[in-house]
Amino acid sequence: MYSLYKIPNTQKFSKLLTNKNKFRVLVILTAVLFGFLTSNIFAGDSLRLTNNTIVRNLFPKNPKVYFTGSFDISDSNSVHLKMNYGSNKILNPKSLIDTNRDKRPREVNLVMTLYPSNLENWREDFKDLIASRIESLYELDSAFFYDKGIKWNLIIQDEDVNLYQAKKKNHGVVVNYTLLPTIKHKERYKIILRKFSSHFTEQIGGKKMFEVAKRNKENWKNMLIITDCSGSMLPYGSAVMLWHMLRTDKDDISKFAFFNDGEKESIEIGNSGGIHFSNIKDYRKIGSAIKHYTRIGYDLNNDGPENDLEAIIKSVNSSYNHDDVVVIVDNNSPVRDMALLKQINYPVRIVLCGVNNRKFIHPDYIKLAYHSKGSLHTVEEDIHEFKKNKEGKIVIINKLKYKVEEEELVQLRN
Repeated sequence: MYSLYKIPNTQKFSKLLTNKNKFRVLVILTAVLFGFLTSNIFAGDSLRLTNNTIVRNLFPKNPKVYFTGSFDISDSNSVHLKMNYGSNKILNPKSLIDTNRDKRPREVNLVMTLYPSNLENWREDFKDLIASRIESLYELDSAFFYDKGIKWNLIIQDEDVNLYQAKKKNHGVVVNYTLLPTIKHKERYKIILRKFSSHFTEQIGGKKMFEVAKRNKENWKNMLIITDCSGSMLPYGSAVMLWHMLRTDKDDISKFAFFNDGEKESIEIGNSGGIHFSNIKDYRKIGSAIKHYTRIGYDLNNDGPENDLEAIIKSVNSSYNHDDVVVIVDNNSPVRDMALLKQINYPVRIVLCGVNNRKFIHPDYIKLAYHSKGSLHTVEEDIHEFKKNKEGKIVIINKLKYKVEEEELVQLRN
């Protein structure tokens, strides 16, 4: 780091100046410094900051909104993604990135003109256009959506009085970027984007799964919550779901148990280990706890089958003060220790991650819910039919029909 100014010897300097001269120099230096700090931020006249209410939710990150007479591009490390007046189509999409991804966006300026709207109505008038232009950016490059380090500005040019003048202005998006000069820089940015993408996916998944807890708020009391922390659970946002549950219903949570299918290579039924207990009450600690128990699992335990029943049995046996047993699992991972099923003689509430309209509920979890007279829970529905268990009864689970035959659920063929 170097200084823009060479600092003189203060003793010699002071002797050369009278008090009047000192004051003059101070004024000059202040003016120069102020001019240096404020120049070339944006070309054109000064920016006037205004309220971003209404439009802020259209952006991936809270934006700053400015009015200016005219906006010109002055930064050499900028790319103007051109759009016609009133349009959201990017006319020069290849000017920003290519397959090598040699730039990282640092600041995005969405540039518009006020005409034909006005200061009172522009938010409502331009809301759809703003949203569609941002959507065009997402389609061009997902980095605009996932990279939370990007700063966002909305620039509104307001000096035009007719359509002809408005059309002559710059429109579209001006992206200020940082060059990624080496392969190492490019690979590092790709890793950052993957992390942002994974985090976003978890956030969405967790918020969806929290709907299960909200629907059952009055039904589940004093819960023992048992959570799968194997690597396959990472995309589903179970940490976010528990974060929300702790934040809103911590008085109804008795204890947590986390399992990762073992911390050493072992397939011994009933003795895989990797089961940990906690009385976490601070919702801010839940994410780090799950990451820790996932990380210490043997090779993240992405092998598929899990020790769900061992985790349920040992967790229940170690807890003496709970009413409901809630287990959060990956629907796409089978249960490795179904041989332990007969040891479970209490209802188990099974929250299934990774279920949608195109996937079946794994039969292992159907069997567990049926045997324990418990329940199954997905984002879309709660299935409580297992309480009845009457011979010959037809049960519909995730749009499929099952029939109770000799104390088992048998799927019926269509």
